[in-house]
Amino acid sequence: MKLNKTDYVLERASDGGYYAWLTVNMQCNAYGESPEEAVLNLQETMNEMIDEMYMVEEFI
Repeated sequence: MKLNKTDYVLERASDGGYYAWLTVNMQCNAYGESPEEAVLNLQETMNEMIDEMYMVEEFI
């Protein structure tokens, strides 16, 4: 699933990096040295979270 700009919030951190998190789930977040890296890391984190959700669903 590809993220749209409305799917996440991007904020500059005090150390110069960037934090990104999903608008629907702040617990799904990521950090990067650049805005692009933060969004890419968020995409990977979101995909991992979705994979884990499917694994739990198959287990149940």
